[in-house]
Amino acid sequence: MNVDTGNPASNSTRREYNAASATITHPREPPPPYSVSDTGVVNQQPIIHQTIIVQAPLKDTPMFYNCPKCDERVFTKVEYVSSKNTHMLAGFICGLTLWCMLCCLAAIPYYVSTFKKVQHYCPNCNTLLGTY
Repeated sequence: MNVDTGNPASNSTRREYNAASATITHPREPPPPYSVSDTGVVNQQPIIHQTIIVQAPLKDTPMFYNCPKCDERVFTKVEYVSSKNTHMLAGFICGLTLWCMLCCLAAIPYYVSTFKKVQHYCPNCNTLLGTY
C-alpha cells in the first residue's frame, strides 16, 4: 500500500489477471451426437383411463350417491335412528321438568328427526352407505 495516497490500487506489487491464459479442462468428454436414425423402435404403451368418483358429504335428507357394493348411482333410502345424544337429551328434559310433573315432554327428542342420527342405505342392495 502506498503510504502517501492511502490507495491500495497504487501498490507496485499488484498482479494482473489474464483471462485468456486460464484454460478450463473438463474431466469428461462430451456426449455423442444424436441423429434421427439412432432413435430405434418405440413401443407405445396402452393408455389406461381411470375414473375417480368423489362422493359428496352426506346430509340429513335423501341424496344421490354411488353405492360401492352394487356399483350403481342411487337415490339413498334414509332411516332416522335414536342415538346416545337423543337419550341424553330426553333424560335432561325429564330432569328439568320433573318438579312440575311434565316428564312427558322428555318424549319430544324421540319424535323429532332433528335429534336423531340419519343412516343412508342403498335401495338396491340395502348396504349402509354412511351416517350423518
